[in-house]
Formats: sequence, structure tokens, C-alpha cells
Amino acid sequence: MGTKRSCPSLGEDLIVEILSRLPLKSLMRFSCVSKEWYSLTRNSYLINIHLRRANSNLSLLTHEYDRDKRFNTDPKFGISMLGDEAADLVSIDLPILSNSFKFTNILGSSNGLVCLVARVKKKTRKFMDSAEIIIWNPATKQFRSLPKPVLEENFHRFDRPTLGFGFSDDNTDDYKLVNIFHKQVQVFTRSTNSWREVEGKGYPSCKYCYGDFWVSLKGVLYWSARTDRSKGGFVLSFNLRDEVFHVIQLPFGNDWYSRLLLWKNSLAIVSKNQVWMAKTDDSDESGDNNKIVWTKQFSIDFSISRCEEIFGIWKDQVLIRRHISRYDRLYLYDPITKERGKLLQKPEEKNYYGYGQLVNYVESLALV
Repeated sequence: MGTKRSCPSLGEDLIVEILSRLPLKSLMRFSCVSKEWYSLTRNSYLINIHLRRANSNLSLLTHEYDRDKRFNTDPKFGISMLGDEAADLVSIDLPILSNSFKFTNILGSSNGLVCLVARVKKKTRKFMDSAEIIIWNPATKQFRSLPKPVLEENFHRFDRPTLGFGFSDDNTDDYKLVNIFHKQVQVFTRSTNSWREVEGKGYPSCKYCYGDFWVSLKGVLYWSARTDRSKGGFVLSFNLRDEVFHVIQLPFGNDWYSRLLLWKNSLAIVSKNQVWMAKTDDSDESGDNNKIVWTKQFSIDFSISRCEEIFGIWKDQVLIRRHISRYDRLYLYDPITKERGKLLQKPEEKNYYGYGQLVNYVESLALV
């Protein structure tokens, strides 16, 4: 009679090492093998190590909308992704949206989670009364609505808070959402599921802080801001670790219309046709302007078409947004060869499409 051979079980460390090297879709299929494997895919150690290995596969998410129906009762909006191969824009399903939403914006993305602000069809003077803040993982399809912050009563009907979203460190267990409204600064933390007011040390009381022009990098949030309409702009930073603000001067004078970007894992800024990168001491990630030196990277000649602008950066190429009549078009541009790449579009794209916010995105198993 033959001897029954047993198969030695793999240690958990070896299993984590193997799973962390798999594409996310394959990894998610393994979560259906057993309860133990399902629990493993929700383990913070595996989530973190898988994220670190996936950070090289960077994608871009862009918010799109129907220019004719953006503010009507029958809105059309969505999110598209420019993936690792940059073949074309691909639509991403938004199951969280319903007919009760008037439109939605991408607030930002960090460690594979996307923060959305969706406006509902409700007439009210208060912005937050008609808004839902949603944390969404496009890869796992998980999402959740966050409790709303309580804002001060002294506001103008057109006032809206400035929001920022990110992780204070490499640990994907806990994220923070920052809400700035006049001189009031509040922080939401996932672990407590609640908002709290913070001192706002270093906050310069800027009157205009542009929520559409901000990024999250290495535990620091950066916004494009200015004190009033007559003065020039600056970059406002907020360190999610010590919750302290810093003011960073712009490299090109008083130009306040500045789009912030992430490029080569560094802070970059766009002014008209120029791109500048912030060089910092790797040992200091406080966001302090004394540690930042701006260097000009390149400029693009838009003299042929004044309806074009730098929209973002994908790998080593620039994403250009071209405004044509009632719609936008996106294409890639190589700043070294100065050659224009292919036009990026979707098969179902119509002439009325516009493109709003653009954020960096990487797939992950991060929990909402």
C-alpha cells in the first residue's frame, strides 16, 4: 500500500511575499479562496507592501462632464482613467452615484483611495448641506460617505470650504481629511470617524484657497492660495503629522493662477506655459518653504494655439488640454523632443465633453 504524501503548508510571510507581487485583480480573486485568505487581503501589512510595489504603475484620473447638462436636472458626468500604457481614456463605473446627485468632483487621491464631493439636488445656502463627501476605492469598488463637518455660521452664500485629503505616513490604515473655512480648520480622521477643530498653527488667513489646485505628497497637503484679489499667490502647505501650516513662495513672482502637480514623486507647479519642480531635503518633509528650492524644468510654446494649457503630467510626458468651442480634447506632448503625441479619447466620447480635475492614482487594496 502506497504512502500518502502530504503537501507542506506555506508560511504566512511567504504567502504575503507572493501575493504582494500579483496584479491587484488577481490578488482580489485569491480573496475568494477562503476566509483566511480574505482576511489576509485586508491585512495592513499586505496592503502596504503591495502598494509600495504598485506605485511605479501610475495612472491619472480625470473628472469629465457634459458641458450642456452640467447644471441641469439631467446631468452627465463621470471619471476616466489614463492607465499605465496610455492607450486611451477608459471610463470607470461609478455605482455610488444616483439620480439624486447633481454633479460630482474629484477632490483628490492618495494611496489608491479617491475622495469625491458630490452635490445633491437640494436648494440651500450652505454648501455642505447639499454635498456628500465620499471615500472610494475604484479597484475594490468599496466606498463610504463621511460625516459632514459643522461649519461656522458666519458665511456668504457663495462661500465654500477648502478641502484636502491624504495619509499622514506610509501606513494605509488611517487617512485624514482637512476642511478649511475662513479661519476655522477641522480635521477628520478615519480611526475616530469624527471631525475635530485644530489650532491651525501657521495659517496665514488666506482669503482665496483653491481647492481644485492642490496635491498630497508624503504626508503633506499643498494648495494654491492668495490673501486677496489684489496680491500675488503662494503655496499653502499643511503637514498631516504635526498639523502645522507653512507658506511657500512661488518661483515666478506674483502669478496667482498656478496649478499644482506631482511629477517624479516631487511637488511641481504650472504657471501658464512653464513647469517648475520643488527640490527638498529628503530628510525633511515638513512642507517648510525654507527647505524648498524651485527649479524650472521646461516651457511649452503655445503661440500657435491660445486655447491650450498644461493639464497634467503622465510619466515624462505632458498632458495638454485644448479648448475647442464647446468641448475639450486631451493629448500628450514630449517636452524633450517637443513632439505632440496621439489624441486621447474614448470610443463613446461626444463633442460636448469637458475635463475638470486631474489627479494621480495607483491601484491598491486600501480600506475605505
